[in-house]
Amino acid sequence: MALTKMKHLNLNLKKNERIGVDYIKGILQPTPTCDIWDEIWNFQAKPDDLLISTYPKAGTTWTQEIVDMIQNDGNIEKCKRAPTHLRFAFIEGKLPSLSSGK
Repeated sequence: MALTKMKHLNLNLKKNERIGVDYIKGILQPTPTCDIWDEIWNFQAKPDDLLISTYPKAGTTWTQEIVDMIQNDGNIEKCKRAPTHLRFAFIEGKLPSLSSGK
């Protein structure tokens, strides 16, 4: 998604400020991920869930798009319904508060 289209996201960061990090089981993670680690660790997939697991920078977005195309029988218009980050949740991902204040 283009940066200009992400103005609705309010990451509550000052200019040049970075999200904090901490270690979980020896792996450096963003603090928001650390904050919800118990939920991540206790996640139980449903029988019809499809989990995509990739190494960083190894084609995650491509894999998501391929899976979406398969699930939608190759219908390109259905696959354009929303940006990738809205169609596929990251189990470890959590955005800091959005502009709605939640």
